Amino acid sequence: MFQTPWYFVLVLCVSMTLGQAENVYYIRSQNYPAYTWGYDVKGEAYIMTGLGQRLFRIITPGLTEQPGTISFESYDKPGYFLRHYGSELHLEHSSQPRNSHIFAQDSTFFVRENKWFPEYAAYESVNYPGSFIRHSSSRLRIDKSDGSDLFKKDSSFILTTGSDLPQPGIVGK
Repeated sequence: MFQTPWYFVLVLCVSMTLGQAENVYYIRSQNYPAYTWGYDVKGEAYIMTGLGQRLFRIITPGLTEQPGTISFESYDKPGYFLRHYGSELHLEHSSQPRNSHIFAQDSTFFVRENKWFPEYAAYESVNYPGSFIRHSSSRLRIDKSDGSDLFKKDSSFILTTGSDLPQPGIVGK
């Protein structure tokens, strides 16, 4: 009978504790490196700093199950996914979404690795080809690419575990 070595079990347990086995990440902005994806009490998605930053579970393939896609599930609120609605990103529960017939499409994005910057990805809407997640005035939304440098920066993100995020300074008296 095969027995799993103790050191394998230990490594697996440590990895799961650190979130590595769950695909849990902060999603950091290219042009505002201290900002990551988050959401407010109404579920509206923004790039934020400090306590507003949120962890997301990366679901792959995405809710439409198409190869090369992902969906973003809130780590703090299981069952809640980022989806675009009226072009803006919102956090909605998969069992009670608006326009439930298109929820999976609105919550699924093609991953475009190194689209505009090495090591950064852009996330293209499955049901609006050519439209990417970007931030504009801190709000996360989908927009068609206009080819500008600003659009490329606003729509480029990197997954991070948090340890490589810029840390706020300590303010003394």
